[in-house]
Amino acid sequence: MHDNPLPDTARAEPATSPRLCGWIKRRYRAALGLALRGACYGAGTAAATTAVYWLQHRT
Repeated sequence: MHDNPLPDTARAEPATSPRLCGWIKRRYRAALGLALRGACYGAGTAAATTAVYWLQHRT
């Protein structure tokens, strides 16, 4: 049996390095930017499709 000063449930998690935090922050901001761009493209496509559908069924 091992002489462990801490029980298994009380072991500390390794600290996150500032470099890793910066990498995560940059990737998160990039992902948010891409999601916003995708939402804008989707809204533009929906508006164009609605306008074309309305024009075709107007007459």
